[in-house]
Amino acid sequence: MRMQGRGGGRRAALAAWAALTLALGAAGCAPAPVDRQAVYPLPADAMRTASTGEPGGTLFAATRGDPKTFNHLLANEASTTDILSGLVDAALVDFDNAAQEIVPGLVKSWEVGPDGLVWTLRLREGVRWSDGHPFSADDVLFTTAVVYDTTVQTTWRSILQVDGQPFRWEKVDSFTVRLTLPAKFGPLLETLSSVYPVPRHKLEAAYRAGRYMEAWGIQTPPESLCCLGPFRIRRYRPGESLELARNGNYWKADAAGRRLPYLDRVFFRVLSDANTALVLFLEGKLDFLDPVPPEDVAKVQDAEAKGRHRLVDLGADIATNCLWFNLKPGADSTGTPYVAAHKRAWFEDPRFRRAVSHALDRESMVNSVLRRQGDVQYNPVSATNRRWHNPDIPRYPYDPARAAALLDEMGLKDRDGDGVREDARGRAVEFVLVTNVANSIRVALANVARDMLKDVGIRVAVNPIEFNTLITTMKQTHRFEAILLGFTSGVPPEPSLSANVYRSSGVMHVWDPEQSAPRRPWEAEIDRLMDLAVSEPDYATRKAAFDRVQEIMGEQQPLVMLARERVQVGVRSDLGNVRPTILRPHVLWNPAELYKTKDGAAAPRPAGT
Repeated sequence: MRMQGRGGGRRAALAAWAALTLALGAAGCAPAPVDRQAVYPLPADAMRTASTGEPGGTLFAATRGDPKTFNHLLANEASTTDILSGLVDAALVDFDNAAQEIVPGLVKSWEVGPDGLVWTLRLREGVRWSDGHPFSADDVLFTTAVVYDTTVQTTWRSILQVDGQPFRWEKVDSFTVRLTLPAKFGPLLETLSSVYPVPRHKLEAAYRAGRYMEAWGIQTPPESLCCLGPFRIRRYRPGESLELARNGNYWKADAAGRRLPYLDRVFFRVLSDANTALVLFLEGKLDFLDPVPPEDVAKVQDAEAKGRHRLVDLGADIATNCLWFNLKPGADSTGTPYVAAHKRAWFEDPRFRRAVSHALDRESMVNSVLRRQGDVQYNPVSATNRRWHNPDIPRYPYDPARAAALLDEMGLKDRDGDGVREDARGRAVEFVLVTNVANSIRVALANVARDMLKDVGIRVAVNPIEFNTLITTMKQTHRFEAILLGFTSGVPPEPSLSANVYRSSGVMHVWDPEQSAPRRPWEAEIDRLMDLAVSEPDYATRKAAFDRVQEIMGEQQPLVMLARERVQVGVRSDLGNVRPTILRPHVLWNPAELYKTKDGAAAPRPAGT
């Protein structure tokens, strides 16, 4: 669903695009020719890919918001990380989104000692930053020193620790780093795939002067930046566009030994309006649309029939839509209970949560709210997470009769014939369900859930509020009865990266966060299993532990799962080597291999797409 009157916004945005194009030409800022004659030769240690493609061309894309920094250690939001991660910056270890597995990156190989605590990381020799300066172990140690400095506000510090203790990093030689863990840590390589080195030769002076938090802001001249990714930042116009240019010193090559990337440029237009992005994509002014909203799928299918576009269905999203109840006991500093005691007693009873699950017709949600572009969900871990999903968990499918029976067992019955159940003291069984007002799909899901719960005698008031207010309510004041929201997954989609949801002490353990000790036996069991899932190096042991976590989540229903959107993306047919995946970024995860056909002809489709 969209607000009416959007046509004027489309026309205004399209006019702005045209004006920007004319302004660039008039100001003499048209893209300069790219010199593909490398200053430095391809490293002998270059990573070789299996790709083939045509050099040259510009990829046109859209981004929903402006980047907030060009300093990767300070990046917190998707509008920044979607630009920097993989496009501009390179990780120590790569993650293949299509295969969902770790592959070598800047670290070409690794060895682990017999105790599982000491790792030897061997870097590629001959790699250079985009400005030509050599990359070495010194950059890795500088990066980690900044990460562990508590005066620097970075989210990386929490992932480069075990039990609150930092890893120890040591330089063996210019291309070898010894990493010592304070305790066993199974997902080390997955964690290293989230570590993007920053250049010591560029940022050390600012760090030593105590100015690291101001370094490489969005006002920094692009010529003073450098990177290890396939593209470097060339020009940024806040609120309008961001242009990336080919990094001529990139360290990957194709099957023929030609240096990547194929593309000369990537041009991002800042577009907050999804409708405008759709129009530009259908007019050929954007090379892909990610994602295609459910209501626009038919339009892209119509364009596909003309041969210039194609729609790719990636399956059920990794992200979730779910609701949960406030199980937090006690009161705030004013003595006001977080939730009324009688309601918390209902919410605490697993029969209540199971009854709610049985009352929800998820198929109807998919058909009505998601316009048949989605899937029912029972597990917080999507089936598209091939490595960690457990298909065999307890489920409580649509069964209003069973929902009614469970509520009857609890003594919650319609005692006065008004259609609403009451408890033994005559208090109506009702709650307020809060959701994000700006997310039309979640507001619609909340309203549908309200109507379905009414059918089993539960009265629900839906309260859509502003997102930041909702997050404050959830994480700080804890004054709510029920919330409908969702979670997404990191890349890699790894159990350790979601531990703050499953652990009783986690800040995102949303039904009762930051417990000093688990309040419920099943939470204590999840804590124990998450210790195994994170600490054990053996995948089979970790998988068995996390499978059981998913089973307990199914049994107890602290998160009542609803329906997932299917992720669908639109791609221009002349974009080659594009292999969209369910993991973010869906289209741009392999940017160095993408290319544009010179004559506009349809590019061959990679196998399996």
